[in-house]
Amino acid sequence: MPKKKKLYIVRKEFKGFGGAENVAKRYLTGYENSFDVSLIYAGSQVECYTFSGLHGPGWFRSLSFASSVNKFLSSRSDELVFSMTRGIPGTIFRMGDGVHKCWLRRKKAGLLKIISNPNHLITPILERSTIVKSKYVIPNSSLILKELEQFYPEHSNKFKVIHNGYSQDVFKYANPSERELLKAQYKISNKNLNLLFCANGWARKGLTHALELLSKLAKISPAHLWVAGRGDQHFYNQTIEKLDLPNQVTFLGTVADTRPWYQMADLFILPTLYDPFSNSCLEALACGCPVLTTQSNGASECLNETNGLTVNSPRDVLQDSVIEWSKNLKNLDRKIISDSVKSLSSKNEINSYLNLLQSCGH
Repeated sequence: MPKKKKLYIVRKEFKGFGGAENVAKRYLTGYENSFDVSLIYAGSQVECYTFSGLHGPGWFRSLSFASSVNKFLSSRSDELVFSMTRGIPGTIFRMGDGVHKCWLRRKKAGLLKIISNPNHLITPILERSTIVKSKYVIPNSSLILKELEQFYPEHSNKFKVIHNGYSQDVFKYANPSERELLKAQYKISNKNLNLLFCANGWARKGLTHALELLSKLAKISPAHLWVAGRGDQHFYNQTIEKLDLPNQVTFLGTVADTRPWYQMADLFILPTLYDPFSNSCLEALACGCPVLTTQSNGASECLNETNGLTVNSPRDVLQDSVIEWSKNLKNLDRKIISDSVKSLSSKNEINSYLNLLQSCGH
């Protein structure tokens, strides 16, 4: 039996329940049948080498991690590298974080804010060097492909979109009786229009706008917002008080198993300012839950009139047309919603990457 080719997967952050961390875990499992795989992250030890990047401010951790990984890889020229981190070129550089300058533009960061934050100066340099030196650069949405073509047109021959995938064993359609059992188990009322917001980084992901939409919907009929993920709950409690929503918001904290929440919710809402491709939106759709998000989310490329709604900006979730659309949510066919993303399985995603890696490994 021939010896397997060595593959290093590189992701600076790995531990936790974030979307990118879960993607790294999925790749680790998906590639191990074809390659001898090692995962490199800050603080990890591979082949008696310990990687830095755990300590100091963010910009220093990025530089430190990139430096230690590149030093390690420099003596291993024949191996394949699947990089998910700016500053570390690879056989494949998966561009899951988007183009940094586009993020700054979207958040309207002024020149003073940019030059006073070393991270905003260093990240574009790390990003460019990684794109220039990598064999393939893979954006996970057409949204990010357009940004790459705008800022790095001379490298467009390297670009290829591979959308995120989801685990079909985990995220799946729940029929009406299964939904009712779940709602009884979690004590969720059928009288409410149940909205779900699931994300870390609540400011960027638009929790304020989700609360404002809840306020509008609650004036029409009973509604409740369930908030999963990490954020400053105290700050948003003040917003809840201002909007007079004392008993209509529940903070769930970090949720290890999100599937039942996607299956129970009447709507998954993510009014994000910028998201290269939200895994949560894809997982919600796979469970049959309609999605409301912005065109600044690559996952909006999965939406159509049968499974969700895309608005131009976070504030646009408050438009009257959205309120009218929301009145029909409980009548949507959840099986059709689930089937709409069947082609975006993690198996198909992994196979797309494997085809590229194997073409480079022979």
